[in-house]
Amino acid sequence: MEDVFDTTGRPPKGWMHAVFHGGPYGEDVGRCIPGPPAPATLSVPLSEGGVHVYRLWTVGSWSDPDDPIAVYNPDGPPVPPSLLTAQERQRTQEGRRRRGLRPVRIVALTDDGQMTYDPDAAAVQAMLAGLGERQYVVLQRLADHDEGDFSLQVLLAEDATYEVEHQAGTTGERQRMRSASRTEVRDTVLRWVADQASRCTDLEGPTAGDGS
Repeated sequence: MEDVFDTTGRPPKGWMHAVFHGGPYGEDVGRCIPGPPAPATLSVPLSEGGVHVYRLWTVGSWSDPDDPIAVYNPDGPPVPPSLLTAQERQRTQEGRRRRGLRPVRIVALTDDGQMTYDPDAAAVQAMLAGLGERQYVVLQRLADHDEGDFSLQVLLAEDATYEVEHQAGTTGERQRMRSASRTEVRDTVLRWVADQASRCTDLEGPTAGDGS
């Protein structure tokens, strides 16, 4: 989001005032955002890399109903890394072919912008071990266009459990499960990577685990 500030008492056309409780914009005065309507979430780049996501809390005004003010909380919902677009998938595979490499089956994406092609068991374990609270690992199957997209995402939630969601691109069907065991989640991810029938349906809700 570009930096827009109001020093005249009115935001520029197409923008509205916003107040941020904490986070990287917590000290800003007069900041404006696109709207109205106010976006439900705002992704803000961090100086150290990555993004901070704000969640819209309410919209009101101090005195002028024609000058709405959006109020954002700093603890917005965690947002998974974006899947590769069709153009990005095609560019990736063409680049591999030019270098004489086999096509990519699976790409793993993490919140810090890292991308891993066809991760093995050690790479999956390292990605899960490196997850911080409210962070994601997303795996995308680079299937042929007529097969649709398939993805699996793993979130380390605030209660130290893992939320695993599988989406089938052809139907859009989603399955979401939860587990406290990193080992169980790792095995589920590896089965998905291997394209075996048993996927996140093996996780049947919160389970006690050793976290290893």
